[in-house]
Amino acid sequence: MPPLQEPISPALYLALSQFLYDEAALLDARDWDGWGQLFLPEGTYWVPATRGQTDSLNHISLINDNALLREVRLCRLKNGDATSLQGRTNSSHLVSNISVTAADDFRGRYTLRSCFVVAQFTSWGTSTFHGGYTHELLRDVDGAFRISLKRVDLVNVDGPLGDVLTIL
Repeated sequence: MPPLQEPISPALYLALSQFLYDEAALLDARDWDGWGQLFLPEGTYWVPATRGQTDSLNHISLINDNALLREVRLCRLKNGDATSLQGRTNSSHLVSNISVTAADDFRGRYTLRSCFVVAQFTSWGTSTFHGGYTHELLRDVDGAFRISLKRVDLVNVDGPLGDVLTIL
């Protein structure tokens, strides 16, 4: 993606970066309700099934959650009734290389790209996931950022992934 035409202020960059760090902290704390509240009602959590996938509706995705599907996923994580979720699943999210690729201060819309490493521990072992995030954020009337799209592009999407038992 081309760099921004006009740079954003250091304070805005810090606020946008802090949003990503706060999201990671919510996930690591297993604060599923807090994470769900970061999304706009029409927001999407998307994990494409192929490298460079541009369409989440006409092609299969690993995850393509609207508000209803996000709520189902979060309820499943909260109640732990699923056999695959027996025993606590812990995670550690590392977010880095944050860049703002689009900014519209007038409309309060921002697009961020970043890299991630997520370690997931369950009673039967540890899995590690690597990749890139694209966050499309909208600033609400209170000045808080909300997620309209969280896209997760896995480095090894073309190979074996293992069980993803947490939110990436």
